[in-house]
Amino acid sequence: MTTTKISICNHALSLIGERSISSFEEETTTAEHCRNVYDQTRKSVLRDHPWSCAKKRTILAPVTTYPAFDFNHAFPLPKDFLRLIDAGQCQYEIENRHILSNNNELRLIYIFDNSNEDTWDSILVEAMALKLASRLCKPLTGSDAAGESAKAEYERQIAKARRVNAQERQSEDMQYSESSYLGGRY
Repeated sequence: MTTTKISICNHALSLIGERSISSFEEETTTAEHCRNVYDQTRKSVLRDHPWSCAKKRTILAPVTTYPAFDFNHAFPLPKDFLRLIDAGQCQYEIENRHILSNNNELRLIYIFDNSNEDTWDSILVEAMALKLASRLCKPLTGSDAAGESAKAEYERQIAKARRVNAQERQSEDMQYSESSYLGGRY
């Protein structure tokens, strides 16, 4: 089955005991609330964890406008940038949609605004539904009980994602062993 915005919203709605929708364009209060919170909630959930299905790599070149002080170069953030994962072995600071650094180029690993839900990890899909449920509960049901429960479960999903990430990434010891200098020390 294909994962879509609507299927994720319907999962969230079922968690709070609401009827499902068939489209964001429906003339219902439920569809209107889903439409209003979906995109911002997606960005928030993607920022909460370094999801592998939302990772991108790029090499940035500096712009000709330099920072007034402290750094030699300014690098514009990619348009789809949500969260920095790694900018290499350099000192940097994010400021006004730019990364300031003294390097001549930046090798950037970042979380992008992945709006193609069909490419999402199953834990991310579940986390998104839970976060939506927590945001939709009070306005749609008048109660916050199911929303608080969804919020707590969301936090557990993020913790689960961290554990899974730890298992799917190369350990630090393995990375050190690739360096003859560091490998000899570990």
